[in-house]
Amino acid sequence: MELENLKELWNKDNRQDLPEISLEKQNEIHSPMQMLKINMETEFWLMVVTMPMLLIGFPFASGDRNIVIISAFVVVLTVGFIIYFYSRFLKLYKILCKSGINTNYDLFNLKTQLLISKEIYISYYISYIPLAFLLSLIKINFHFEVQYNLAIFGVSFLITLMLVWFIIKYWIYYMYGRYIEDVVRLVDELNGLEIPPRKAGKNSWFERSQKFFMNKFGLKGNIVNTVIWFVSVYVFIILFLTLVLLLLIIIGVKLDCIDLHTLQKALDRLN
Repeated sequence: MELENLKELWNKDNRQDLPEISLEKQNEIHSPMQMLKINMETEFWLMVVTMPMLLIGFPFASGDRNIVIISAFVVVLTVGFIIYFYSRFLKLYKILCKSGINTNYDLFNLKTQLLISKEIYISYYISYIPLAFLLSLIKINFHFEVQYNLAIFGVSFLITLMLVWFIIKYWIYYMYGRYIEDVVRLVDELNGLEIPPRKAGKNSWFERSQKFFMNKFGLKGNIVNTVIWFVSVYVFIILFLTLVLLLLIIIGVKLDCIDLHTLQKALDRLN
């Protein structure tokens, strides 16, 4: 008898319509979703273009068979991480492409998927830290006893840490974080939760240039802006680190802490 009552209650609950979202709110949610989709497409193609550049750093031509095997192992791990991440990436993209966000449940599900995907995205880039550590060891053939190899290892690994920090701090926010925040705020608003006021502040250079290009070229302007900033920041980081290293070498030579001839030999061994 209790089972029949449960079935009856279940059928009643299923017949109840879920609360629908107004057309105005649906339009409001589609704006950040559209930007998320465009940025995901842009990042995917940037990854396709830059992937060959990442593989250049692996010493497959090394005369040491062990180094070649370890390098191949690192490549397999890297490709595995990329395949896993972009499979989740594609899953989220398909969710964003669905136009049927008519109920509060749909929005809540979208919010959950976005927050989970954001954490996976952060974890994806953090996973490159141990891989970079291993690659830095490969660079010096695991020989710390050779002069300047420890410094070369430290600099290589530090560059990776700086790149990961930059991606987590800025890239994720401007590409996805701020749009995810818009969705989360809207979902919380529809559920009657207290929403903290937005922090007032000036737009960043990225946001200003984004607005400029989007006024000029529409949505394609966002892609143009992203590519320009991606290339510019990459070049800036390379130039900045090069100048810092040159400055440190010059200071080291002046203070007789660095022997240029020995340093040159150590760098030649990397090639």
